[in-house]
Amino acid sequence: MEVTDMAESRLACGASYDALLNQVAERTEPVDPDHQRACPHCRAALAELSALWAPVHELVDTDVRAPSDLLTAVMAQVRQLARHSWYAVIPTGRGETRIAARIIAAVARLAAQEVPSVTLALGGGRTTLDATSSRVASPAGEPATDVGVAGTHVIIDIQIAVEMGTDIPTVVETLRAHVARTITNQLALTAAEVNVTVADVQPAEARPSPRSS
Repeated sequence: MEVTDMAESRLACGASYDALLNQVAERTEPVDPDHQRACPHCRAALAELSALWAPVHELVDTDVRAPSDLLTAVMAQVRQLARHSWYAVIPTGRGETRIAARIIAAVARLAAQEVPSVTLALGGGRTTLDATSSRVASPAGEPATDVGVAGTHVIIDIQIAVEMGTDIPTVVETLRAHVARTITNQLALTAAEVNVTVADVQPAEARPSPRSS
């Protein structure tokens, strides 16, 4: 195998393709310049390798300079996050659109209810709004959904109950994809994470009909 590989990586004159490619890529002088000047095999290979590698050299030679105000613009957006800890913020050319975290949580809950074999578990009386962590949590008796918000990215933690006999991993992946897709399609936000906790299991007949609103 080693002999075959070595043969395949060499020209008819015995020169190594790898050595020629390295010469082209690194723009170094040939190890045996007299041979290359006289060898049509090497010259043809060098011509082809040079053409193939030209886009790489062009990219390397490009002088890329960051705009002088790039850091200032980025830091301005970073500071905005602290001012909108309870909202997702979508910048537009005509102003900003702010969507409250509780609205995002409501959309996530409604999307979860659309998944067959799933009902929402109930909250346990946690704080409704936590400004320090930018999260909205469900109070006691309400569907348990927590949402973290930063700019256009949201983290969703949702607790569910499933019907007995359900293929739980499959249902959870379906729910995760559906909630993330709904958040993107309806709110133009990115659900960076949809974390699902299966907190209960219920008989199929106990599952209430999804609410219409």
